[in-house]
Amino acid sequence: MSAWRGDRPSRQVLRVLGDAAAALAARASAFEVRIHLPVPFTRGLRPADRLFFLSQEWIAVLVFQLADLYFFGFYDRPRPQARTDMARRLGGAIAFQSLALVIYYYLGERTFPRSTLLLYAIFDFCLLFVWRLAVDRLGQRMERRVAVVGSGQAAREIAGALRLHNWHGLQVAGYILLPHETAPEAGGAAELGPCLGSLAELPGLLATGEIDDIILADSGDSWQTRLIDHLAGTRPDRTNVLLLPGPFESLIGGMRYRWVHDLPLIEVVRESEWRISLPVKRLLDLAAGSLLLLLAFPVLAVCAAAVKLSSPGPILYRQVRVGRDQRPFTLWKLRTMQVDAEAEAVEVLAQLDDPRLTPIGAFLRRLRLDELPQLVNVLAGSMSLVGPRPERPGFVQRYLKEVPGYAERFSLAPGLTGLAQVNGDYHSSPQNKLRYELAYMANWNLWLDLSILLRTVKIVLTSRGV
Repeated sequence: MSAWRGDRPSRQVLRVLGDAAAALAARASAFEVRIHLPVPFTRGLRPADRLFFLSQEWIAVLVFQLADLYFFGFYDRPRPQARTDMARRLGGAIAFQSLALVIYYYLGERTFPRSTLLLYAIFDFCLLFVWRLAVDRLGQRMERRVAVVGSGQAAREIAGALRLHNWHGLQVAGYILLPHETAPEAGGAAELGPCLGSLAELPGLLATGEIDDIILADSGDSWQTRLIDHLAGTRPDRTNVLLLPGPFESLIGGMRYRWVHDLPLIEVVRESEWRISLPVKRLLDLAAGSLLLLLAFPVLAVCAAAVKLSSPGPILYRQVRVGRDQRPFTLWKLRTMQVDAEAEAVEVLAQLDDPRLTPIGAFLRRLRLDELPQLVNVLAGSMSLVGPRPERPGFVQRYLKEVPGYAERFSLAPGLTGLAQVNGDYHSSPQNKLRYELAYMANWNLWLDLSILLRTVKIVLTSRGV
């Protein structure tokens, strides 16, 4: 059985080179056909001197091709998909690119034989379709068998995700029982597979080839995590939390160290950098937020009219959410549900194919367009463009009790989008979203915010939402 493994940089370069070659070949073919072959609904053949157009604007064609494929997700980690799905995605990307080229040539007052544009789009689609099928087939290889160390909630979560999304190229062979754990009851953790033994048996399992890799998934409810929970919200900005690492922690890359004589200490929580970074982040919010609101205003007006005409009730929907330092604030959204969706005043999580959604609401939510009014929240300062997504008070109180480390996420202003939104699924668990949020907090810089905003645009363009 074969599945997809992580994308190597060399294969990504191969995709880019092939996509660029497809654009140039499609452009040349379009001109050759118009010069030498009659095309229906056109006035005869084009003169041979029109080939001089091939030496013009080829850089623009390459830029539009690669940028278009990037925004439509063709350089993301590849997932197995039916040929019809690839054809649909490519069709949308080529149509968008064609429209962009028309606007480019029109606004730039550049001469370009319009009759070749349709031919270019057809040839480009065909070449890209064949090329992408071929290069993606090269990316297939045998799965690697993994043993999940642990049998708790975290272990079941990662094992279930690997079984559901087997395109990662990892197959769960079974689990290793930790000394402090008891074996799950029969049928209680089917996603983990069989018990492969104890930690002492791992070297033998690797040596015999029964497993290839190991995933450590012990419970996160440790005294260290509980300490971070206790410190969250009360920790002064000047506080550092340092860890004297053992051999395991020392092997983890990308960490920040400081030394006490010859002892290395890992900076788990370092003196708050947000006192320095907040003005820069706020400046980005004001500048980019104002520009986005200006650009989005026509779209927002159309969406507002659609909400008003499609169902009775107000256009905007406001809701109390929890922000930085666990302070409540009012969040604004375009209404996507029926007016009485929460008539019983019970907080309910959004769900897949939510029956409470209006027809236009489902469309707006899929494209995340219902979130556009939150740009006002960003400009007002209750939210940031990028950060942990704000939750409702009832869910916050529940997660504070159930999710270790959850309180730490309130050190930042909530965001319109975030690392969890561009990497995880819409309905991902709060535990998984917290992993992304804490990673964002530990690694924040201005370029990370810009990268997340760019990837959010890609998600909107490719309709990857609910």
